[in-house]
Amino acid sequence: MNNIAAFLTDFKNTKYDHTPLILKYGNPEDKIKLDGLFEDSKVAFVCDEIVGQLQELIKGYNPSIKIKQEEYPELIKTHLAEKDIREYGVWVYYSWNKRLVHLLDEDEFVEVRTNRNQYKITKTERDILATRKIGIIGLSVGQSIALTLAMERGFGELRLADFDDLELSNLNRIRSGVHNLALPKVVITAREIAEIDPFLHISCFFEGLTAENMEDFFLKNGKLDLLVDECDGLDIKITARVKARELKIPVVMDTSDRGMLDVERFDLEPHRAILHGTVEGLDTASIKELTNEEKIPIVLQMLGIENVSLRIKASMIEVEQTINTWPQLASSVALGGAVGADVCRRILLNQFHDSGRYYVDLDEIICDKTPEPFISQVPLNPFSPLTADEIRLSARKYRPISKSGTIVPDSDMINDLVTAACAAPSTGNDQPWKWLYRDGTLFLYHDEYRSFSFGDFQKTASFISFGAAYENLYIHALNKGIQTFYEFLPDPQNERLVAAIRFRKVDKDSKSELINLDKAILKRHTNRNPSPKTELPSSVFEQLATIAESIPGARFQFFTDEHVIKELGDIIGACDRARLLNPAGHNDFINHEMRWTSEEAEIKKDGIDVKTLGFTNAQLAALSIIRNEKVIRTIRKLNGGYGFDSLARKIVKTASALCMITLPEYNKENFFEGGRAMERFWLEATNLNLAVHPVISPFYLFSRILHGNGEGLDQATISELTGLREKFDEIAQLGNNRAEVFFTKIAIAEEPLLKAYRLPLEDVLVLD
Repeated sequence: MNNIAAFLTDFKNTKYDHTPLILKYGNPEDKIKLDGLFEDSKVAFVCDEIVGQLQELIKGYNPSIKIKQEEYPELIKTHLAEKDIREYGVWVYYSWNKRLVHLLDEDEFVEVRTNRNQYKITKTERDILATRKIGIIGLSVGQSIALTLAMERGFGELRLADFDDLELSNLNRIRSGVHNLALPKVVITAREIAEIDPFLHISCFFEGLTAENMEDFFLKNGKLDLLVDECDGLDIKITARVKARELKIPVVMDTSDRGMLDVERFDLEPHRAILHGTVEGLDTASIKELTNEEKIPIVLQMLGIENVSLRIKASMIEVEQTINTWPQLASSVALGGAVGADVCRRILLNQFHDSGRYYVDLDEIICDKTPEPFISQVPLNPFSPLTADEIRLSARKYRPISKSGTIVPDSDMINDLVTAACAAPSTGNDQPWKWLYRDGTLFLYHDEYRSFSFGDFQKTASFISFGAAYENLYIHALNKGIQTFYEFLPDPQNERLVAAIRFRKVDKDSKSELINLDKAILKRHTNRNPSPKTELPSSVFEQLATIAESIPGARFQFFTDEHVIKELGDIIGACDRARLLNPAGHNDFINHEMRWTSEEAEIKKDGIDVKTLGFTNAQLAALSIIRNEKVIRTIRKLNGGYGFDSLARKIVKTASALCMITLPEYNKENFFEGGRAMERFWLEATNLNLAVHPVISPFYLFSRILHGNGEGLDQATISELTGLREKFDEIAQLGNNRAEVFFTKIAIAEEPLLKAYRLPLEDVLVLD
């Protein structure tokens, strides 16, 4: 134990040692020091290969002569000129490993060590580089660049800045051994350079680059000639460049992805925008405390999402979910070391002058001559838009059971009623309806071209939307003194005609509490804004239950227990992931539902404006990553995507309640009636100033395993959903044959500034 304690004390005392002791045997003071090292048992290993070095030196002086091995002893003797070989050159002591090494003196050492550089690097260029000062911030790729520069002797002084100690997880990319764990990275790098070339000057900044040491890093003992930035801190990346630009110092950065090297020639372009203008306006103080997840949008902004590899894009979705941070590989780091060192050398030798971004992408350079073609797995929409002529032809075949007691509203009234109907919610705001008014009958049609989607399994989502649209029309008509009634018409041969709606006057003495919902029709919206956790009084749930269950057969359930909400959040998250990783589900979300700019949303008048999602910048960045089908396929191959789960968990964590509406039997009419119940609930919630945020993916996916034998799903997803359904049913007690209509979060949240558009009335209503 005493030996271990002594070792640990010695380790602690030498933890920061990185400068070797260079001694001359012939110098009396140095001789005393050498003898003292042996007397104090501080030398564990002596390496005296000076003869071999002298042979190389002599051979280097005489490259045109083929010297025989037996000739070297005499040549060495002549070179020593009677000098004791022990006194020739220097003895270098490395305190951290107790090694003593006999080397040539500096000039001869440099001559031999750089001999094989000729003439890729000439002696004149070598001597120029020996006067140059390079600073490196961050020692993953930075270590690789530093060691490569050292091996080529590409500098005279190197300043290393990194505050991290070596951890086991660093050894996938940092050249070191397990014996160096817990040592500062700057020390490890400085020691390895000293073991390559003890005459190179290394300065270590153990705190990394800070505001306090920045002047010393850039200017002490002479201004840097070049800065290599490989640090993780986004604030330091920017502040270091500001300083470099001020001092007209060029900056080089390798990203260890796709071999991308970034060059900013502030020495030649002192007014050049930092990071090529990608970070203009960023506040370095605010980004300093960001988590790795929160850094993603800034990193993507800096690098350009289109320039990032598929694997990195896929990995970014997993940051702080299934992985701690974005990955780096030793091969990429080694490549970065080579490319970075090469470009640094050419800048310092005035051989390269441009700024820019450059790629040495091995996946593109070395690849199959005939790569496997990418075949999209997204199903094509088999439908064409429903035309006015088609619905006119269909309407002519309709024969009402009776017209007794009906009225014929004029076209202005119909316009008003259908406007209210079209304010109803629909899956992804697809608005799958078309309307035709003829001879006092309003026909509701299903435009399957608009609704064709992964979410509309067996058309159930569309029929929920039709029910909601009819309910708006029904309520608004009541407020106009008109009562509507419908005939449900879906024909297995032609399901495009959903219902025929007719009208009669409301009895003057008849009053309906539903009229109070009319004022909410045009105010109703999906509210995805972040919300604080707020407890609602039981009276609120009583009101919501009463209104939802006023549709015969409808059942309203709500859940407020935090443990139950967490369990449901886990299920919702897993279902969201399953949907987004499914090729058709992903296509729905990216290309069918989302409108990626406000201009696109305004022009198309459908879909969901990405700005209404209430997402953080990090979440929006994740969305931008997954727009690419290839990225999703890569995530699927990696069995990833668990970052999607966390979003749902965050959403439901602040719910005042999770609510659901179901009807007794799985059929289209019940989904239609369920849509009516859903809309009554939503309008009442609007009047109560509640935020309604649907979390519907479990209902859409469970129906595929309950009623479709897993249609459109792979076996792994079917297995996962089957397990999720069992957990879900333990909570909800729904059984397997109910019409599962609506599942939503309710909360108290600020009203969104942006709301969904609606198609122009003339695009959806035909008046004959």
